[in-house]
Amino acid sequence: MRKYTLTHQLLRAARLLILPALYFFLRLIAGYPAVVETVYSRKIYPVIRDTVSSITGSVSFSICELIIVIVVLAEFLLLLIRIFNVIIFRKGSFVKLVSTLITLLLTAAYTILLFYLMWGFNYYRLPIGQKLDLPEREYTASDLERVCFELSKNANELRSLTATDENGVFTGSIDDTISSVVDAYNKFGASHPSFKANMTPAKPITFSELLSACGISGIYIFLTEEPNINVNEPFLYIPFTAAHETAHYIGYAHEQDANFLAFLVCKDSGNTELAYSAYMYALVHCGNELARTDMSAYRRLYASYSDGMKSDFDDYRQQIEKNIDSELSDAFESMNDSYLKFNNSESGIDSYTEDTQLIVRYYDSMGFFG
Repeated sequence: MRKYTLTHQLLRAARLLILPALYFFLRLIAGYPAVVETVYSRKIYPVIRDTVSSITGSVSFSICELIIVIVVLAEFLLLLIRIFNVIIFRKGSFVKLVSTLITLLLTAAYTILLFYLMWGFNYYRLPIGQKLDLPEREYTASDLERVCFELSKNANELRSLTATDENGVFTGSIDDTISSVVDAYNKFGASHPSFKANMTPAKPITFSELLSACGISGIYIFLTEEPNINVNEPFLYIPFTAAHETAHYIGYAHEQDANFLAFLVCKDSGNTELAYSAYMYALVHCGNELARTDMSAYRRLYASYSDGMKSDFDDYRQQIEKNIDSELSDAFESMNDSYLKFNNSESGIDSYTEDTQLIVRYYDSMGFFG
C-alpha cells in the first residue's frame, strides 16, 4: 500500500486505540493494589529502574531535560515544514500533513504507554500507610495539635545547628545535599529492606527559573528514571524536594506517599539540613490543617517558632512570590490536578497535603499519644 494515501493514514490512526485499551486496563488494576505491589512495584519496576539509571545516573546533568528540548524542537520544525510545503510552497499534499499529525499523535500515545510500563503503574500499588501498617482511626484536633508542637520542637532544636547566610536565613550546599539524600536513603533501606534500592542522585534542572515561574519545585522523569530538582528556589525545601523526587524514583508515585517517605528518610538521616527541611515542610502542612480546625491552637503553635524559623518561612514566601508567574502556575496546577485525578488520586493536587494524616498516624504508631 502506498504510504501517502488517506486509507493508509486511517489504518495508522487505528493504532491510537491503544489509549482506550490502556484506560480500561488501568481501571481494572485499580481494584488489585496487592497484585500491582507484588508483581509490578517489587519485581518488574526495580529491574527497569536499575537498568535505565545505571546509564543515566553516570552523568550529573538531566539527560531527559536535553531529550525533551531536542524532541520538542524537532517535532515543531517537522510540522512547520510540512505546513509550509502544503500551504505556502504548494509542495506535497494534504495527506502528508495528515500523516505528520498522526505521527505526532502516535508518538504521544506510545509515550503514554511507555510512561505506565516504565513507572506509572506505581500509582496503583498499595498505599505506603498500609505497607507500613500504620494505625487507622479518627484523630482529633488535639491529636494534630500535639503532633504540630512536636514538629515545632524538633525544628527549633535543629535550626540552632544549621548554617545561615548573611541575612540569617537557612542555607547549605546543593551538591552536599544531593549526596546526603542518597546516603539517607541507603541508611533507611538498610533498616527497612523493602525500601532498599540502587540509588541515583537527584539532578539540578538547567531551566530551574522556568520551573519557578510555573510553581514547580521538582519533577521525576520516568523516561530516564531521573529525580530532578529546581535549584532556583530558596534552600529551605531543596533537601526535602530532593528526597521527595527520590521517593518517586523508589517507586512511590502518589504525592502524599512520596512526601511521607521523604519525611521519614530525612528526619532519621542524622543530617541536620535534611532533618530540618523535612520538619519544616511537615510543619507547614500539619500547621495549615491545624489552622483550618482550630485557629487559636495554630496561633499558639506559631508563637512557638523560633525567630530563625520565622525568618526562613518569610524568606521562602517572598522568594516564591517574586519568581512565580501566576498564569503559568495556574495552568500547570490545573494540568497537574487533572493528571493526578486520572492516576488514581481522587483529591488531585490536594493529595500533596494528605501526608498530614500519614504523619499523625506515624506518631500514633510510635506510641506518641500514650
